[in-house]
Amino acid sequence: MVRLSALVCVQNQDARLSECLRKLSFCDEIVVVADRCTDRSQDVARRQGAIVIDGIFPLESQRKAAGVEACSGDWILEIDPDELVDAALAWEVRAVLQMRPAGDWYELPIDNYVGETLVREGWAGALSSRAEPRLYKRGLKAWEPRRLNAPAVMAGRSGGALTGAIRRSLGRDVGGLLERLNRLTALAAEDLADAGRPVNLASGLLAGAATFLRGYVGRGGWREGRVGLLVAMLSAMFPVLSQMRASDVLEARNTAVAEATRASRMRDVVGLAAR
Repeated sequence: MVRLSALVCVQNQDARLSECLRKLSFCDEIVVVADRCTDRSQDVARRQGAIVIDGIFPLESQRKAAGVEACSGDWILEIDPDELVDAALAWEVRAVLQMRPAGDWYELPIDNYVGETLVREGWAGALSSRAEPRLYKRGLKAWEPRRLNAPAVMAGRSGGALTGAIRRSLGRDVGGLLERLNRLTALAAEDLADAGRPVNLASGLLAGAATFLRGYVGRGGWREGRVGLLVAMLSAMFPVLSQMRASDVLEARNTAVAEATRASRMRDVVGLAAR
């Protein structure tokens, strides 16, 4: 029998976590990485029989790597707390692994929901995606050091895409999408500040315009009506807001460094005076 581990990384998402983990009961084990959680996420995970890794992981790549290290399965199924695996997809995953797999990793389609509305078309940029490599042999996936959407490096041979899709909830309504945009741009701003490159609002505007056209026109967002237009607009705002917020992050960091320097000099002056 092929042993399958489910990996879930969580940050204060206990309201969604319980149902997410219940849907993973077909796996041989569940590993939950709780990153700086101050809610009941750890308790919820333990009640579902999960292995809990509790710690401080500033980067997404660190969370994922810690989770993979704790998994004992031959294969890993990677799921987010706002995602659900239905019975049909669970059966398909198990069937693929019990037969001779066609590859070392598989892409899983993602159905994106806003409330109860399935939004199939138009996803571009960082808000969400249509498919991701989520089922893979242990040790064949690595992540670049990033806080948000850490690019995955896959080793081995692709087995293609499965038929069933993960159900991802992007919020109960439009407000949920806005909250998601706010959370993601905050993380992206930290990544931009870490890169040490000058903030370039012009490049953000150009990237936003390209993202809007890619999502709304190239990927058929216009077919989704008003929701598709909203998704394209928010996706276009992402690079612009990220650049603007990166400027604030850099300013705050520079202020903190200046204050620490002044405090250090003051301590030195007081020490010399005391002598």
